[in-house]
Amino acid sequence: MNYDEIKENDVAYRCIGGDFDQGILSCGFMRKRTADRSQYDFKIGYYSCFLILQGSGRFISRDGTVIPMQAGDLVQRLPERLHSTEIEPNGEWIEFYISVGYPVYDYLNTLGLINSDKEVQATQVTGDFVFDFVALLKNLKGASDEKLPYLLMRAQELMIRLHGSVHYTQREHNDPRVSKACQLICGSNDIHYDIKEAAAAVKMGYENFRKLFKAATGVSPHRYHIEHIIKQAKMMLLSGLPIKHVADSLGYADIYSFTKQFTKSEGMPPGRYIRNRLR
Repeated sequence: MNYDEIKENDVAYRCIGGDFDQGILSCGFMRKRTADRSQYDFKIGYYSCFLILQGSGRFISRDGTVIPMQAGDLVQRLPERLHSTEIEPNGEWIEFYISVGYPVYDYLNTLGLINSDKEVQATQVTGDFVFDFVALLKNLKGASDEKLPYLLMRAQELMIRLHGSVHYTQREHNDPRVSKACQLICGSNDIHYDIKEAAAAVKMGYENFRKLFKAATGVSPHRYHIEHIIKQAKMMLLSGLPIKHVADSLGYADIYSFTKQFTKSEGMPPGRYIRNRLR
């Protein structure tokens, strides 16, 4: 995508329900050319994160800590947390942001699917993300109200992938093959994904790949994939999607095989998991 095509603001604001902080679903590209586009002592009641595509600046936390921001960083605006974002007014700044309601942030953070410990984090985002940004924005602009819950799922998946790219950076496996394999495995939301494809993509035989992966991550690639799928399942279940829909979306043959694996992983069936979390 040519960033020169991005307008000053190309965004969409929608809301699920009547409470903006609880139900906001928004995303878009923002180009900030001048100093007056900086935001000082800023606070919102929902969650928002943005990826810096171009430009640089400074993030000032509520305690006055100054953190440099640059292209490739994922920046978080945490609910009800005062902060400032100061941009370099050189016309270079372009970001893509996603905003969701507080309940979505709360359970994603509780499940460990996003990391709210650091407000500015370096990523290993690839160019493929931009196509997903464009698709989400286009669909959100034209969606009926009935379609918004499904677009909320897509927005959450995209946020989780962005946070996943932070985790790859922080792990510092010292072996790019493992980092690439992690990205490939987490890029698949199908229980039938063949781990041998990841081994082939990093040009390794499966057995050597399995040993290298486990030594670097502490778990086998198969277990890593199962953990990823179950995290996706939790997110979908807590979003209100029916258990059968979740099972089908993740590639399970039927609801029984999904329930069996979920129970083995979490110690309880998905129905009970939902009831426990939503009490």
